[in-house]
Amino acid sequence: MIKFRLSGVRALLPLLFCASLLGLSGCDPIGSGAGPVRLVVNSPDGTTDAAAGRVFQCLRTGVSATLIFDDGGLADFTQRVRWTSSNPEVLRVSNGDEPLPSPAVGFYQPGVVTPVAPGTSTVTATFSGFSDSIVITVGTPSGFFVQAKNPQTNIATDIPGGAMRIGPNTAIDLDVQAILDGATVNVDAAAAWAFVTPNTAVATIDPASGVIVGVAAGDPLTARVSFASCSNTVDTAITVAPITAITMVPPPALASDPLIVGNTQPFTVLADFGDGGPQQDISLQAVYTSTNTAVAAFNLVPGITNLLSSLTAGSTDVSATFTVGKTATADGTVFPTQVVSVSTAVDVLNGISMAPAEVTFPAGSNLITPLVVTGTYASGKTQDVTRRTLFTSENTAIVNVSNNTQTAGQVVSGGPTVGTAKITASVANPDDTAGTMPFTATASFTTTAAPTPAP
Repeated sequence: MIKFRLSGVRALLPLLFCASLLGLSGCDPIGSGAGPVRLVVNSPDGTTDAAAGRVFQCLRTGVSATLIFDDGGLADFTQRVRWTSSNPEVLRVSNGDEPLPSPAVGFYQPGVVTPVAPGTSTVTATFSGFSDSIVITVGTPSGFFVQAKNPQTNIATDIPGGAMRIGPNTAIDLDVQAILDGATVNVDAAAAWAFVTPNTAVATIDPASGVIVGVAAGDPLTARVSFASCSNTVDTAITVAPITAITMVPPPALASDPLIVGNTQPFTVLADFGDGGPQQDISLQAVYTSTNTAVAAFNLVPGITNLLSSLTAGSTDVSATFTVGKTATADGTVFPTQVVSVSTAVDVLNGISMAPAEVTFPAGSNLITPLVVTGTYASGKTQDVTRRTLFTSENTAIVNVSNNTQTAGQVVSGGPTVGTAKITASVANPDDTAGTMPFTATASFTTTAAPTPAP
């Protein structure tokens, strides 16, 4: 799924100010001081010195301006130039005088662009005799839809039928997507969330993030996402229902093989509502227990409570619980899972592989591609070693890769740069006594130019 960033779109170039830049008195091009020689406008997608750009109704974004000096220095002048739009009925651009939507107090910063209607407008920046322009086309999104973030991967997934059911004391995180020129785009930054008819006794919703917390079973609620700059809305039905049981789902990799010492595996816990309908993933909200923490233990990786870490060879029994209705005066109802037996073993790592090996996506997108690193062992067994891996990108202007414990191996676009960059995975060999290099594997990521805007 492709996601484009629509917030923080100003590419802030290095601020190389000359002395007394505020008055430009020390920047006179005559003499030894560095003087301004050119002003350039950068497009909403971050392309520098752009002639054209494209934005969409309902989705505020921004342009930026860079002042270039005769010594090669650059300065971000977005907030100092005077911005104008040749057609305000198509597109408005703020000079710090456009009010934020109610109930917020204040104004949008200079350079914030508000698409109003389909069409074309020329946006111009002027400063002290310098000026530059960009022609911006306003398009219309093909549609909007809501997704829910997977609690274990943080990657958004579809909501079948546009309705969700959650349990008391549980939370879900909603995302809103738009279809722009055929691409699926995350537009959370432009969205505001609310219940059409609020009922805090049943559930609450965060207006900025779309996180919903179930409080108690009750009548269905309608979560509505809206946009400050247009009348489009998207509704999702939310029902808070009583949980009747929870079930632990062991990792498929442990169905027949032991968890190799040094590795980790996530466990899934599902909440059941007793009617055969869809279950809710509460993996990161359950409490996990291992009967032999010297062999394998939970909560050793920050932020991932459902991850079991293998420490020594042996065996342990694992289980989980989830509590509903606990208050200051009541203990609540504790739901347990079944007990799952896990064995662990020592093995010798012989090499690694990484998938996918090749990926192509538009430059400047927010496409999330999770890389999986698999270790091959002397016994012939294979196992996921992604969280033991150090990832590096040879060109972060093209792609970035995460080494965060919660999102290890997830690759996203680094910006509007078109090209190819190699991601390298490196896993140290704990059995290596000869000091040889760690095991490595590579994947190739190619970014392509965004589609040519329609006239």
